[in-house]
Amino acid sequence: MSEPWSEASATSPYPTADGAAAPAAPKSLLEQMQELLASVTADLADLQAIGARTTSPAASASADGEDGGLSAAL
Repeated sequence: MSEPWSEASATSPYPTADGAAAPAAPKSLLEQMQELLASVTADLADLQAIGARTTSPAASASADGEDGGLSAAL
């Protein structure tokens, strides 16, 4: 009995030799992580923009005052 991975598939995901384009080279782990970081950064920026639009100035002021307690740290 042969292994499933060793059998040729009738519907190959790769183009044939009839002039179709070759499959793209797989991305390295670094490239995948860079794309993931870019995606997460864009999502974070979207969430921050949504939060800035929906938060009223009164709701964003902390109990310390308008500066969020930054002046106390000086």
